[in-house]
Amino acid sequence: MGTATHDPGAGAWYVSFHGGEGDRARNNLHRYANDGAHLGKALRGRGLPRGLKLRELRGFVLGPDGDLYVANAYRDESQILRFRGRPDPDGRHPFREVFVRQRHADHGLAHPFSATFGPGGHLFVPSQDSDIVGRYYGPHASGPDADAVPGRPMPHPAALSDIAADQLAPGTFVPSVRRSADGLRAVRHAIFADGDDLFVADRAENAVKRYDLESGALKRTYRHRLLQAPVHLLPWPERGALLVGSRDRDAVVALDLAQGDARDVVAPGAGGLAAPSGIAWGPDGLLVVGSRGNRAVLRFDPATGLPVAPLLTDLPDQPEFVRWLSPPAGR
Repeated sequence: MGTATHDPGAGAWYVSFHGGEGDRARNNLHRYANDGAHLGKALRGRGLPRGLKLRELRGFVLGPDGDLYVANAYRDESQILRFRGRPDPDGRHPFREVFVRQRHADHGLAHPFSATFGPGGHLFVPSQDSDIVGRYYGPHASGPDADAVPGRPMPHPAALSDIAADQLAPGTFVPSVRRSADGLRAVRHAIFADGDDLFVADRAENAVKRYDLESGALKRTYRHRLLQAPVHLLPWPERGALLVGSRDRDAVVALDLAQGDARDVVAPGAGGLAAPSGIAWGPDGLLVVGSRGNRAVLRFDPATGLPVAPLLTDLPDQPEFVRWLSPPAGR
């Protein structure tokens, strides 16, 4: 697939891939136009600290400062990397800094799956190898507390006050079930929805868990027969629902956040969907879903669940995260 001419300041689809070994696993966040044209790699590799590799790229998000934050994990070290939010004339985002960095041996930030900013502007990161959601001071952090430095782990929330601090990794906001029965067994995507609550997919529990932002307390666990190995999440505020990729059913489910009921929005296998990954809203209102099983990114009418023309097919690797991003001006 060739690289198309495109205004680097315009919106584009950003797609991260599974990775692994070989050249295709390097710097594996790409940009695509809404007609499916490949716009090239999204990140500028120059200026990285010595020894840092752009490998195992996963979730990414525009922060409250307008910069692009990317989850990166390769071998025994993990980072949240910060890039300029607006691409350069070649369509790539220049590197700014390592925003958060930990060795896997610290059992905190370890193989981060995604990154999201909460209503207060702080960063929340689910880590697959430690099965926690960590919380880190956001880019605008300041105040009398000497530890309120952007990128540093934040204090543990009140809900964890009964657990000895030395039993929790720095920055733990939601712990593993190894530390608390209200924790996570196999953490995947984490996002904010329905106000200020944090929703986390727990793949091993076939559940989505809802936590209070202020206290960190578990407010509700959503389970339903249609939720089988949930991984990716997407708010659907107009319907009071959360869209959940049901990985083992090859389907996308709408979870009613008030009633706890669920229904299929994309039926199992519709349009060829196999092992759904990233879920996103397109600029045209269509529902866009990564399909790992056949290396495609598919599109659906959310009102009917019927497939429309795919966005991407015959990809070189399995898509992970899919998001439409419009870079802010001047960043």
